[in-house]
Formats: sequence, C-alpha cells, structure tokens
Amino acid sequence: MADPEDRNHDGISGRPNRFVDGRIGRFGRKAFVPTLSEFNAGAFPNEQGVTTPEFPDEGTVGGTPIPAGIDPLPEPEIDSRSLALVNDFVHFLAPPLPGKLTHSVRRGRSVFQAIGCTLCHVPSLKTGASPVRALAYQRVYAYTDLLLHDMGPDLADICLGLATPSEFRTEPLMGLGLSKTFLHDGRTSSLEEAVRAHGGEAQSTRDRFLSLTPSQRAALLEFLKSL
Repeated sequence: MADPEDRNHDGISGRPNRFVDGRIGRFGRKAFVPTLSEFNAGAFPNEQGVTTPEFPDEGTVGGTPIPAGIDPLPEPEIDSRSLALVNDFVHFLAPPLPGKLTHSVRRGRSVFQAIGCTLCHVPSLKTGASPVRALAYQRVYAYTDLLLHDMGPDLADICLGLATPSEFRTEPLMGLGLSKTFLHDGRTSSLEEAVRAHGGEAQSTRDRFLSLTPSQRAALLEFLKSL
C-alpha cells in the first residue's frame, strides 16, 4: 500500500521504514524493527534496562558509565530460554474482542471511513506464510497500514532508520477501547484530543472530524472505543 509519491493524489504518501540491513520494518512507533523477536530483544535493554544475550552490556546513563556496585547482577540478566518464552507469549496473544456492534457503533464506523481515517488506519490486513498454521493467511482487523506517515511538526521527536522526526508508523487501533492514553507517547488521555493532534498528511482528515456534527462525532468516538 506504500505510495511515497502520492501518485493517486489522495494526500496520503505512506512508505515503509527499513532496518539497517535493508529489511522492511514493522514494529515500534517508527516501524524500524522487522521481527517480533528482534523488537523484544531490543526492548528489554532499551525500555527496561535488562541485558540479554544479544545486548549483554549495560551501556551508560546519559553518556556516563554506570558506577561500580550499582548493578551486581551477572550479565546477561535474562537468558536465551527466558527470552524465547517471552517471544512465544507475545507471539500467541489473541486479538482483543471488539465491543458490541450497536447502531451507533455502525454509524461511527461509516463516519470513520467517510472522513478518510481508513486511508492510513486500514481496517484489515492479511498475514502471510507462517510455520504456525493458525497464524498463516489470517485476516486481522488491526486498523493500520504499518507504513510511515508525516504527522506534522507538533508530534515530531526523533529520526530512526528512514523515518524523519515527524514520521510515525500508523498506530494500530486494535484494542483501542482498552487503552487509557493515546498517541505514540501517551501524551493525551482523550481520544478526541488524540484526533485533534493529527497533522501533516492527516490534517485534512482532522479538519473533517472537526466539522462533524456533535452526534456524528459522538458516534465516531463510540466506534473507536469499541475496537
């Protein structure tokens, strides 16, 4: 679905990110990491400070080496078997069940499509080949295209791979109704505020959202909460 030159002139120019070796990325807010196992292996040291066989060094804190005696645990702090079990656990997590499909939710789903949200938040994708039969060629209602999109300067943070500071992977909306904070950094606790923060390629869709009637907007938000 990548269209980096916007050849169909819909204002959306999503593109894939690529890992350091050229593989297409899917995981992380910048869609930089190609596989779940690599993403988990990086998340332990980067997000939790837990060393792994792939990343056995503690590194530094703000560029300063960790003082001696602060971390007496031997490295790595998690072994290959434990990491494999974590990968299996995450790999086989079932998709969350959507909420009840009421009349209002159906109406909100129609509004979601009509104002252009599905240009990036593509309702469903199909998995490819997998050694696990239950995971192969399955329709997944994730509401993402897994591509990078320019979200405007107000959300910009870092570069990663091919992603510029204002480019982010389309956030999957599957399970959105279970979330308490929104956007890539959890900066808002309101779905409406999250929509209002969309800029860049999503600005026209955001503007159409702001022009909805109160009942249309309420139906759309109810639909999002049902995912």
